[in-house]
Amino acid sequence: MTSDASVSPDSLDQSRLTRLLGFRITRAELRIRRLFLECMARFELKPVDYSLLVLVDANPGVNQRQLAEALDVSPPNLAIVVSRLMKRELLRQVRGKQDRRMQHLHLTAAGKQLLDETELAVNEMEARLLDSLGPTHGEAMLAALARLEHLA
Repeated sequence: MTSDASVSPDSLDQSRLTRLLGFRITRAELRIRRLFLECMARFELKPVDYSLLVLVDANPGVNQRQLAEALDVSPPNLAIVVSRLMKRELLRQVRGKQDRRMQHLHLTAAGKQLLDETELAVNEMEARLLDSLGPTHGEAMLAALARLEHLA
């Protein structure tokens, strides 16, 4: 094969790769991740920040260990995320009544307001994604992804 800098990726034979499920999922994930990052940029949130705010809103009083497990993030890395969100006054910690060493997380009023704004933007992005798949394919995609999450 000759080296030609003018060859575009679209003109490459990618058929051996595009038949691979892992390749296609990775490519789709990269594009969707870019869309999500653009969506979160105006709120100055990272994907893990958004996920954490959603989980704390749905589970007031959750602790960092539970969040680390749910998000598959190491506890030290999650502590950095929690600290960043607390500095922005989006989260607050409350000591446990039975175990004073335990810290329970809650959204602040500012955290709830920001989450409400971000969820509107995320819902718009999700609607665009689902529209691109069509009604039956969107549900099928969600079901297929749920199955893949449980691979050993």
